[in-house]
Amino acid sequence: MTRFLVGNLRWLLAGFLMTMGSAFGQTYFVSLSNSALIERFGLSHGSLGLVYALATTSSALILLEFGKIVDRVRARMAAMITVAGLSVACLVMAGVQGPVMLFAAYLLLRLFGQGMMGHVAMTATGRWFEARRGMAASIVSLGHAAAIAIVPAAAVALIALTGNRMAWTLSAAILALGLAPLLWILLAKDRVPDGRATGPAGRAEPPPAPTKRSWRRREVLREPVFWALILCAVNPAAMMTALFFHQLHLTEVKDWGAGLFAATFAAFALARIVASLFAGGLIDRFSARAMMAVYQLPMAAGLVLLWPVDAVWAVPVAMVLIGLTAGTDSALSGTLMPELFGLTYLGEVRALNFAAIVLASAVSPLVTGYLIDAGIAFPAQLAGMAGLSVCASGVLLALRGRLDAIATDTYSSEPGSSPS
Repeated sequence: MTRFLVGNLRWLLAGFLMTMGSAFGQTYFVSLSNSALIERFGLSHGSLGLVYALATTSSALILLEFGKIVDRVRARMAAMITVAGLSVACLVMAGVQGPVMLFAAYLLLRLFGQGMMGHVAMTATGRWFEARRGMAASIVSLGHAAAIAIVPAAAVALIALTGNRMAWTLSAAILALGLAPLLWILLAKDRVPDGRATGPAGRAEPPPAPTKRSWRRREVLREPVFWALILCAVNPAAMMTALFFHQLHLTEVKDWGAGLFAATFAAFALARIVASLFAGGLIDRFSARAMMAVYQLPMAAGLVLLWPVDAVWAVPVAMVLIGLTAGTDSALSGTLMPELFGLTYLGEVRALNFAAIVLASAVSPLVTGYLIDAGIAFPAQLAGMAGLSVCASGVLLALRGRLDAIATDTYSSEPGSSPS
């Protein structure tokens, strides 16, 4: 493990920094400005949520095409474009003058922050590593956990000290003057996976023609198994976003202290780190598809626990259980698509996955919010979410045979198809 970390530090650190940098476009960071925006522009909570949902949905649609850039340029250039875009997004947010400009700011934050930062990091990791892909993806994904553990508290302190506008301006400066130069240095060269031939000068020779079939997006979209897979795979993002978005409402319903839920994010982050590292080793040993049928079950247990139990101990226990699923999900996000669909067109295929996750994170708070307004208690909704998670696990277990066949190239979406 130590030898692996030392030998691949530059690439692992670059991916880690990018996933951590995605915090500037994540809900838990962006929502810290909600109160100031509502007061400044006279918006209601519902209208602000609608602008956010529309911008997030739009970013998911744009990501479908923009995400292909990682197949066309080097990881270094894709990282520079993404960090530059997120820096601009922060500046736009700092200068917001009305709802239309707010929509633009949200759109850019979600596209380059939540979407592209993780997309570039995990796609590059999937290409850089083969034998230890699971471990590499789990290490890179730790940036998400580190951000959750550090960024919200730091952002609250910064906003209290400087105000919202200056906090967003400083965020842009951190990205442009701090993260961008680091990534430029770290990504000066791409990693060559172990096992490739080297020439007489020690340089890696071009790899031989791959025997593993690489799927194009149009082929993936014609594969029925993909649609079932993606609907189940985005379930954790949808469930967790809904829970975190309505956390204050849940604490009010349960008569818990307002700060209780926020305090348990440290337990969530720790569980996510442990699960991510543990899952990486299991993926390398058993495959990503072998993990798909079981990884959502801890989240299901955590969600259903929050339904009938009003005691405060339920919150940290539930957050640890949900964190276990979140950590495994992070490792799977960097390994499943290359394992199933190959490396040549990985960017355009993974863009489908990231767009679906972004879309799910836009829809789930709206749906659960409308259900709350309709009189369906949020704790009861959490029990329903747990049931959906169990159903998703059952579907993924049923798909195991098809997924194995796709991964080993014995199954094709069209009769007579050949490797591309």
